[in-house]
Amino acid sequence: MRYDMTIVSHIRRLGWSVAAASALAAALFSSPSLAEDAAKPAAQKDEWPCVYRKVPELSAATIWDGPPITDTTSWNNDDDIRKLSQYLISRRVKSEEVEAAIKKFAEGLPADKRDAKLTELFAAVLTRTNQDRRTVMHGIEKMHKQQVARSKEIEKEALKLQPEEQAEAENPSAEAGVAGQESDAETRYKWEVRAFQEKQANIPLACEIPQLIDERAGEIARDIRAQMKS
Repeated sequence: MRYDMTIVSHIRRLGWSVAAASALAAALFSSPSLAEDAAKPAAQKDEWPCVYRKVPELSAATIWDGPPITDTTSWNNDDDIRKLSQYLISRRVKSEEVEAAIKKFAEGLPADKRDAKLTELFAAVLTRTNQDRRTVMHGIEKMHKQQVARSKEIEKEALKLQPEEQAEAENPSAEAGVAGQESDAETRYKWEVRAFQEKQANIPLACEIPQLIDERAGEIARDIRAQMKS
């Protein structure tokens, strides 16, 4: 790609190795998410950069084999369930602590209301889980969208620096006495590229979070079911 080679050339001038410069150019413009996004019409742009398919909402059927979840709001009227569901979905709480908290809650329920209340607890966990997922997924899409826009700005900066490089090649004596020095534009460009690369490296890590949230919800669902009579 022509612009990739332009960027490689400029990064090499700033002291980067050939391998590092090539890898960085690839990160900027050759990654599937950015390249495919740039090739699409504006109305068709996909702002989801993760490898796995985007699932907007986690359904009960995916992780729950208990009674049907027909009421997803009544749990708001139960202070114990509201507080416990918020505690359970916190990723700071260990799995064994989750299991113990659910068991303690279940043991304090009247036998004739136990399954109904535990089902209500799952409904609360599912609702809160989907709220968290939406927040995280929106953040991922926003980050990706910003990266796509930033990659285009960096591409423009690379093209602006190209005439300067050509002029220096045609008149090497113009660099006499300032060898190794960078212009303000070159310095700014270098830091912008590095900042882009660091953020781009964070996207795959961010993409793991919805999956971890789903796994957590599945574990909670199994712990709740283990305390139910039917």
